[in-house]
Amino acid sequence: MESSGSLLDELCWVMKYMYAKGLISALSGNISIKLDSTKIAITPSGKIKFLLKPEDISIVNTSGECLSGPKPSVEIDMHLRIYSSCSECKSVVHAHGLLSPLLVGLLEPVENLEIRAYGIKICYVGELPPGSRELAEAVSKAVSTGCKAVVLKNHGIVGVGRSLGEALEVIEAVENSFKKSLVLYVLNKLKAISM
Repeated sequence: MESSGSLLDELCWVMKYMYAKGLISALSGNISIKLDSTKIAITPSGKIKFLLKPEDISIVNTSGECLSGPKPSVEIDMHLRIYSSCSECKSVVHAHGLLSPLLVGLLEPVENLEIRAYGIKICYVGELPPGSRELAEAVSKAVSTGCKAVVLKNHGIVGVGRSLGEALEVIEAVENSFKKSLVLYVLNKLKAISM
């Protein structure tokens, strides 16, 4: 098993990566990693995500009590409820993807190779306030039914996995599938116009 230090380094690197890919803004999005049966590491609230260092990460217990580091993300309840409802989940990634949250109900995502390879079941949650108990309950309920990806209308995407890399791949696969759907939709409209 990886050491806590290397997991925190990986968490910080993934936040930089997601910012560079346009999946989060400077202050949005959050990630957590299950360190053991009693503790998780989670990104902090109110800090610039692409500048995070391991010492900036919050360590909380399963009751949400902060054991070390700054104040945890406002989505802490959602992360804790996901871990409680999914025994195999070891990481949660919450991105603020551009297309998938906006296209929910308008276009179906393309079932691309990544989605098939990872067996990603996608679920959808209506518009609920960020950081709310209602959002935490809706997402954790979706995950408990086997959803690896939960698209939050007008908000973002939550991906879960047995590792941080897997949860990140879920996020990217879903966002890419919606990008493909949009491109196909536009191409079909252009084709119809040109005929």
